Amino acid sequence: MMRLSLIAVMIAALSVFAAGGKKSREADSMVYDKPTEWRLFSIDWPVHAMALQGAVLWCGTERFIASINTRSGKKLEAQKMKEIGFMPADSIAAIAVDKQGRVWFGGPNGVAMKSGSQVTVFTVENGLSDNAVHAIAAAKDGSLWVGTENGANLYQDGTWKRFTVKEGLVSNKIQAILTDVKSTVWFGTDKGISVYDGLTWTAHTMKSGMNWNDTRALAFDRRKETVWAAVGDKDVNTFDGQKWNVYMEIQQGITSIMVDSQSRIWFGSPAGIIKFNGDDWISDPKQLGIPAAPVYQLFCDEKGNMWFAMETGVVFRTNPYPF
Repeated sequence: MMRLSLIAVMIAALSVFAAGGKKSREADSMVYDKPTEWRLFSIDWPVHAMALQGAVLWCGTERFIASINTRSGKKLEAQKMKEIGFMPADSIAAIAVDKQGRVWFGGPNGVAMKSGSQVTVFTVENGLSDNAVHAIAAAKDGSLWVGTENGANLYQDGTWKRFTVKEGLVSNKIQAILTDVKSTVWFGTDKGISVYDGLTWTAHTMKSGMNWNDTRALAFDRRKETVWAAVGDKDVNTFDGQKWNVYMEIQQGITSIMVDSQSRIWFGSPAGIIKFNGDDWISDPKQLGIPAAPVYQLFCDEKGNMWFAMETGVVFRTNPYPF
C-alpha cells in the first residue's frame, strides 16, 4: 500500500510540473516553448540499476530483473525474471548494453550476458577476477568493462582480460566505471581514480588534487570533455583535463551522476536530486520538475531524454532543452 500511495503522489506531482504550458521557466533561466512530457514506468519495487536497449527498459532490483517495452502503449506490463541463465537475478548492481546490442547484468553472483534469447553467465570459474560485480561500462570501440571487488575485467573478442594493482590500478575495489569519447576508461575505486588509455595507466588521488580518494560515482561531459566524480560522503570533484576542481558538502550519499544535453550536471542520492547548472546548485523539486526520492541511478539517452531510477520504478522525462 505504501508503494502504491507513493506512485499516486508522484503522478499528481508530476502532472503539476508537466502542465507548465508555454514559456515555463526553469531555475537556471532556460526557457522552452512546450511543457515537458513525462512517464512513470512502475514495477512496484526500488530500481537500483537500469539500461535502455532500444525501446526496452531493463531494471535491476533486490529481488528480480524487470523489462518493459516502453512503446507498448498505455498499459505497460513489466516482465520479471528471478533468474538470468543460471545466475540469480537478485541484487543487480549494474546493467549495460554494449555496441553489439547485448545486455549485461552484474551483481553478487557474477555477470550474465543476454544476446537475443541466449544467456551466458561469467564467474571466477570462466573469466572474472571476482563474482562481486559493482559496475559495468560499454565503450564505443565495442569493449565491455566489468568492475568487481577484486579488480577490473575487459571482455573483448570473446575473451576476458583481468587488471589489478599489479597492472596499474590504484585499488582492486572498483566502485564505478566510465568510458569517454576516446574509449579511455576511468575506474573509480576506494583509493582514487585510475585511467587506462589502452597502453598506459594514470592515477588521480588526493596527491594530484582530489579532496577524497573514495570515488563512488563517475560521469563524463562530452561537450566540455570533463569528468565528474562523487567522492567521500558528500563531495564532488571535476577534472577538466588539467586540474581538479572541488565542491564540498553537496549531498549525502550520491549514488549516480548524469550529464544532460546542455551540460547541466544531475546528482541522484537517497535524499533526491540536485542539479548544477554551472552557477547554482538546485535541489527544490518544484524547480527541478521531478519530485523523486530516493534516486538510485540517472541516465540521459542520445536524444537528451532523462531517466530516473527510484523507489517504485523509473520516471522518464523528455529533453527539457529542445534546441
